[in-house]
Amino acid sequence: MTQLNETEMRNAELACSALVIEYAEIVDNQDYVRLRDIFAEDAVFARPTNPQENLRGVDEIVAMFTSRPRNRLTHHIISNIRIRLETADTAVGTCRVLLFTTDAAEPETPEGRKASPKQLMGTYHDRYVRTRNGWRFAERRGGISLHT
Repeated sequence: MTQLNETEMRNAELACSALVIEYAEIVDNQDYVRLRDIFAEDAVFARPTNPQENLRGVDEIVAMFTSRPRNRLTHHIISNIRIRLETADTAVGTCRVLLFTTDAAEPETPEGRKASPKQLMGTYHDRYVRTRNGWRFAERRGGISLHT
């Protein structure tokens, strides 16, 4: 591995961690076109609810998210973000996810909308790559470990 100094290593780890947070923001805000800013062109994505199906390429990933019902609202809580550099241009990582969902038809109250009774908890296993446009997801694989 090309030797990175401590600052370069921390900057790379921070950039990859930022992708994890940005993914949740993009999906929760249904701003799916912005997935192009965080996934590599040839990225692979496996949904937590269907981990055997590999979506290949950013176009396919964006198309899958865009096809979701607009009334399905999500709120991802991300924790335990761990990033490990493999080389100067690649890294791997994991994070835990707690996913709350609801329907847009649920009445909005001062306390927000009522969440659906079934919530999902799981882990994303990620591979990152440094591109000419910065760090991107090369692969994102989700898995569900618990539900309410």
